[in-house]
Amino acid sequence: MKKDRLAGFKKRLLDKQYQLVQEVGRTALYGKDQEDDSIKDLGDQANTAYTREFFFELGNGDRRLLREVVTALQKIEDGSFGTCERCSEPIADKRLDALPFARYCIDCQRLVEEEERMTAG
Repeated sequence: MKKDRLAGFKKRLLDKQYQLVQEVGRTALYGKDQEDDSIKDLGDQANTAYTREFFFELGNGDRRLLREVVTALQKIEDGSFGTCERCSEPIADKRLDALPFARYCIDCQRLVEEEERMTAG
């Protein structure tokens, strides 16, 4: 892959990493900034618990995405960026343009998702 194209991916990934770090920090702070539940009625306590869980799940998705972005940045450094982790074939340029942190080519991504569905069901 050309150096300027690789540098473009690196910049996009670093920008995404910064954004996700901010989001993860915000959702972590939200759970800590809640007022004392003991002074709330049962309905308010349930609402606060639901909201905390909602933000926790949002944070989980952001943390998972952050790990994928960090992994993609490491691959740029070690020279393996743009190579499918499953079949070792190059990942299509259009796929990388859409998802610069993609781990698999489109065919292998389908297989991975199918395997996940089979093990979950």
